[in-house]
Amino acid sequence: MKKISIFTNMFFCLMCSLLIMSCKDDENGTDNSVLTLLSYTPEQGDNVSTEGTIELTFSKSVRQAPDTEITVNGFAIRVIITDNVVRVHYSEPLADHLTLDIPSGALTDMDGVQKYEGLNLSYEIKLEKRLFDAVVDCNGKGDYTTIAEAIEKAPSSSEQPYLIFVANGEYDEALIITKPYIHLIGQDVEKTKIQKLMCRVKWDGSGSQPVGWDYSSQNSAFAEANGLTSSNEAVVLVKSNDFHAENISFINLYGARTAEYGGMFGDGQADALMTRADRISFYNCKAVSFQDTWWVRNNESDNWKGLNNRNYADNCWIEGKTDYLYGNGNLLVENSTFYNVYSSGNVMTAGSHYEGTTWGHIMRDCIVDGVPEANDNTYFGRPWQNKPIAVWINTTCKVKIADAGYMDMSVSPYLYAEYNTVDANGNAVDTSKRKNSFTVGGVSVPYEKNLVLTESEAANYTYDNVVKGDDGWDPKSYYTTEKLPAVENISIYGTILSWDGQNKAICYLVFEDGVYVGQTTETSYEVNANGGTYTVKSVNKYGCLSD
Repeated sequence: MKKISIFTNMFFCLMCSLLIMSCKDDENGTDNSVLTLLSYTPEQGDNVSTEGTIELTFSKSVRQAPDTEITVNGFAIRVIITDNVVRVHYSEPLADHLTLDIPSGALTDMDGVQKYEGLNLSYEIKLEKRLFDAVVDCNGKGDYTTIAEAIEKAPSSSEQPYLIFVANGEYDEALIITKPYIHLIGQDVEKTKIQKLMCRVKWDGSGSQPVGWDYSSQNSAFAEANGLTSSNEAVVLVKSNDFHAENISFINLYGARTAEYGGMFGDGQADALMTRADRISFYNCKAVSFQDTWWVRNNESDNWKGLNNRNYADNCWIEGKTDYLYGNGNLLVENSTFYNVYSSGNVMTAGSHYEGTTWGHIMRDCIVDGVPEANDNTYFGRPWQNKPIAVWINTTCKVKIADAGYMDMSVSPYLYAEYNTVDANGNAVDTSKRKNSFTVGGVSVPYEKNLVLTESEAANYTYDNVVKGDDGWDPKSYYTTEKLPAVENISIYGTILSWDGQNKAICYLVFEDGVYVGQTTETSYEVNANGGTYTVKSVNKYGCLSD
């Protein structure tokens, strides 16, 4: 029986081999067997880390067909193929899911005859618990007492957010940010202040000393005494991509109102913010000065985006008197307030856009407000240089915009326009007297475009069009779709404070009577139990705080 069994097995194996050979090889030696997927790891639906490799094993050697794309989360990716094994390495530090798409025909056998039918795999990316990378607290309860120290310790070439929490306080600093992915998260916009008394007026040494010279960073004596250099052109100068700030007031005390901020209310170039890179965003922030509050400043040669660098501001407060939002690049300001502080000739924008700029400065669903004296003396803008663009859509005017709408300056605008401008009661504003010519070099130049957009024209100026771009940058998601709910069931037993955890929280911040106490990745924290009121805020992966 044993001999018969061995013979039978040998015969069966021989017949199978002949059958396989007849299926695989034709007269030209081509392998005609069906290309099939034998296995893959990780399994569909598994939780994966933010960086890793998906490995697929096929029934025979494969290659990627010409002019095809294999994508991860919608973006083409290069795969590594060794014989019959395909390896897809991914790095998605900001994503919460992972989708691998291999279209039909993207993989074939080595002869290009047998095409793989395609595959779509989806995974959940597990959230890695982690603390803020740095905590700044002027009271000494954090890692640093100044923001400059925290930024100095940040990596110079990060590819994911470097999270810096700034506790309430007045930080007398002028910052130059040259590192990417800095996320600066304040505790409370009204109480977390980065401020400096400085301006950037210049003096060529001839004639009378310019107003403000005593406080200019260009003045070596003042700069040295205040820890500045001539490069400190704003209280905060951002020169790197992917900067994000929340819940922070940026105040130039030289131009800020005295009663409200303790500033000098001085006239002259006194920037609170200057942004000179791509993908820069602000949420629930304030920018305060008198003249030149926020300069969106991009040279054509600054970086790969150049003239089309993107800035975004949502739910912000921008305050000033003269040209207090100005410059170039693409900027969308939404759901924000422009606050005019003077009784004579407030002008909000001054554009200097380069030819080829896609969108320019777009203000959508904003409020124009100000001191009572600003009525009838407030203007949407004046054309500074090059080809200025300023578009106002769905603006509510709590102070009256001057009938002309715009002032003369140096050039004629490339595009000045508005749509659905209403007063404080929601009534349509009369735009029939808007300025339709601009004086340039003593000559009146007719404005040949429509100052009032049609509904279909206004509909083009959306967040998706102006902000997202080809790379899908989506700063609004940091604090909307990704925002966490308020922490629930906070209780204290002895000295142990505890609360309900949240799956998408990377960590938690603990406060006593509104004062920062500490941070933890756990759902409990040992406190002094002084009888104060404790609050806990959860933190998402972008640093955004819960309610």
